[in-house]
Amino acid sequence: MSALGQRIEPFRPLLYNRKLAGEPATVVAPPYDLIGAARQNQLYDRSRYNVVRLEFGRDADRYSAAHKTLREWLDAKVLERAPRPAIYHYRQSFDVEGRLIHRTGYIARVKLEEFGHGRILPHEKTFPAAKEDRLKLLQAIAVNTSSIFGLYSGAHPELDRLRESVAAREPLFDFEDDLGMRNELRAIDQPGEIAAIQRELESSRILIADGHHRYETALNYRRERSAANPSSEPRPYDYTMMTLVACDDPGLVILPTHRVVKSLAADAIALFAEHARENFDVEEIAKRDAFRAKMDEAAHGTIGVALKGTRNFFILRLRDRAALESALPGIPREVRELDVSVLHALILDQIFGIKPGEVRKGGNIEYTIETGGALGAVAQGRADGAFIMTPPSIQDVERVSDAGATMPEKSTYFYPKLLTGLVMNPIFDSD
Repeated sequence: MSALGQRIEPFRPLLYNRKLAGEPATVVAPPYDLIGAARQNQLYDRSRYNVVRLEFGRDADRYSAAHKTLREWLDAKVLERAPRPAIYHYRQSFDVEGRLIHRTGYIARVKLEEFGHGRILPHEKTFPAAKEDRLKLLQAIAVNTSSIFGLYSGAHPELDRLRESVAAREPLFDFEDDLGMRNELRAIDQPGEIAAIQRELESSRILIADGHHRYETALNYRRERSAANPSSEPRPYDYTMMTLVACDDPGLVILPTHRVVKSLAADAIALFAEHARENFDVEEIAKRDAFRAKMDEAAHGTIGVALKGTRNFFILRLRDRAALESALPGIPREVRELDVSVLHALILDQIFGIKPGEVRKGGNIEYTIETGGALGAVAQGRADGAFIMTPPSIQDVERVSDAGATMPEKSTYFYPKLLTGLVMNPIFDSD
């Protein structure tokens, strides 16, 4: 590869050697934040080479174990460097409500930039513990095992044409994952095509859709390495691996992220409807199926609530905008008017006394895209409350980012997630 320096760079990733590791479906995994204990065990049992051993191992010192495992796999050639630098065309095909949808991105090394520069922007806040975990892993293995999901702005007809042209070529990998989604990977290694991608994306804004913790970790890792080894020349750790998708890609799907709260004050539950009516129009529904049907059809500005021990489900629509402005003074309008902001400020905080610091600390609130699972947790007594959300739009996300603000944690769920282990970006040496 030529010397690093451009904003978008091809790279020689680590790829699984199928002759030794087996089929791709057996060695890939979901992102670390979707791997619970049961899923972790399932991935361990699936293959001795599943990437979970690097990404989210179950060893007591999983960072040292990941380092040891990586070295063993490299020595045994279970993982090998791709022969030529390339940018990778990654296409996912999946079903949403009976519709077959395709989403395509370009996997590349992207030069790290501080958010203050305005060219790479976050849209969500992050948790300190997750960043500490990801930094320890990056320090141990110096490999991006999973890709950050970035959205590039603007119209790019040349990239659109290239995307369609490359899709007709023979893939390196073509397989279905656990969720029945088709994953296709193709290498773009022709200099002219690489140059076209570099040229088209040189000045585009990149909005981080998923992977905020990993991006901030990459920034922290770069600061650490640069302080130890100052250099004016770009190094591999000045870059991170991203999958870049167009903001107007027809396959861009955002699902709602519901809140499941393990513990709520009993007196607040008992008085919930009364207190909610101070700021909301409240509709009570007795049947779970009817409640779900109404929430499935609900528009922006609607929040569904299920509480342990109550006879009815609740659907809330904000009536008093002044109450929201009073609860969130100084917060940009683009953030204040999000449904998730309404939930956290006027319901979790004011009615149940769950303050922002407690939310950030974690432990009491879980997040899920599964409406049935959230309601089931309350019905089965595993949680005191479930708060059912409607999805934000990509325009909501862009407005917040363009305002220089961020959404509350876990405001969006871009579906589907990118697979971990499909391609991995080594930053422990130059090519």
